[in-house]
Amino acid sequence: MRKKWPVMVMAWMLVMSMFSFQHVAQAEEVVEITLSDSITRIVEEKLAGADVSITVRDRHSGEMIYDYNGQTAIKPASNMKLFTTATAIEVLGKDYRFNTSLYINGKLSNGVLKGDVYLKGQGDPTLSIEDLQQFAQELKAKGIQKIDGRIVGDDKWFDNDLLTPGIWAGDESYYYAAPISALTTSPNTDYDSGTIIVEAFGSAVGESPSIKVTPQIGDLQIVNEAQTVKAGETNTLTIERSYKTNKIVVSGNLPIDKTKKEWVTVQHPTTHTMTMFQAVLTEAGIEYTKDKVFQAATPKFAQLIATKQSMPLEELLIPYMKLSNNGIADILVKTMGRIINHRGSTKDGLKVLEEYGNSINLNMAEWRFEDGSGMSHENSVSSVLLSDLLFKVQGEDWFNTYFTSLPVAAHADRMVGGTLRTRLKDPLTAGKVYAKTGSLTGVSTLSGYLEASSGQSYIFSVLVQNKTGATTAIDEIVKVMAEEL
Repeated sequence: MRKKWPVMVMAWMLVMSMFSFQHVAQAEEVVEITLSDSITRIVEEKLAGADVSITVRDRHSGEMIYDYNGQTAIKPASNMKLFTTATAIEVLGKDYRFNTSLYINGKLSNGVLKGDVYLKGQGDPTLSIEDLQQFAQELKAKGIQKIDGRIVGDDKWFDNDLLTPGIWAGDESYYYAAPISALTTSPNTDYDSGTIIVEAFGSAVGESPSIKVTPQIGDLQIVNEAQTVKAGETNTLTIERSYKTNKIVVSGNLPIDKTKKEWVTVQHPTTHTMTMFQAVLTEAGIEYTKDKVFQAATPKFAQLIATKQSMPLEELLIPYMKLSNNGIADILVKTMGRIINHRGSTKDGLKVLEEYGNSINLNMAEWRFEDGSGMSHENSVSSVLLSDLLFKVQGEDWFNTYFTSLPVAAHADRMVGGTLRTRLKDPLTAGKVYAKTGSLTGVSTLSGYLEASSGQSYIFSVLVQNKTGATTAIDEIVKVMAEEL
């Protein structure tokens, strides 16, 4: 039987509870006012004239703690990857692997294949020259010494649109705007697909610098117009692929004691990959009769020789998100389009993002996006919407995989700290902020999770556009959040 409390005691408890609630409410108001004043001061002093949208939520309840123009739509830059990645884990699964397969179609007699060799790609950004070399060894193991036929790249898994909408012509030479095809290679384990690494080294003064290409030149050409100059002179060297050509032009002056390295995009990933494969076949002692590389679909009854699988998506998320890899983001979008909507296009992949957003009750009417990487200046979203995404994905069974992929403030390990490894080094924020960076011309963004000095956890989103050099102010804002919440 429930105990009956005396009337006076019950009245006293009611008064005290009302006092306690009022005290807590006043404390929360003080915190909000203090936070508001501090952030407003930074915005007015450091971000004058910029478009700014800032939101802070309680991580556990999703309640809005702070809102500065929270509904204002801003270009998210690479914060767009927060949405792309969540959708990819949900739709593809964290165990998803990309496949690249080797086929032959013809008759083999006395070491001669009377027919064609096919490489069929499914967008694997981790495909390397070492994998091509292994494919060559598989052909040798099959007894093939000569290919009397074509060497064919099958990139039909994706459409023929190599660039996502909104890529500026001036960006096309650089790794962050690499073209996307279903048959592409990366020069190292950063997995910047569709690129090669070009390094220039000072030689004799007055002479052209020496050039090193990793892994191979493929179908590209180097035009070396640069000059080695004396030590101490200004380094003006540039390494760029000329617009819509396969020519990489090295120009300017390189001091004799200096080097220069650039990740340069290839013109067409499929033809570049297949040209490299030809070179690999020659190195392996396999002859071929047709010098030109071809693009075509693999015949239905071709014979499978070998398949290379990528690491699972869960592992690929680390270099992808930590280093903010645009190519992987847009490959994931096309992959989702292919698997869900049966067409490997950006447009069909973005439909999958919208469907996932609707499934978790995001306000998709207010999202604008035309790629998955954030490169497009036509993308826009508010901090309220981004923080809502970050709150809702916490309920997914894969959230820990998602969370672990985020850069960690001030962590020196490149595959932990990622794009935040040199930022937010203050003890209030170091190791306590897990967030995605974003950067475009005039745009800086940072959204993620933080543990405040109080020990409480929060979700935040800080979006700034029409301002250069805004990262310092953003970091000051996040430090204020950590200190005052």
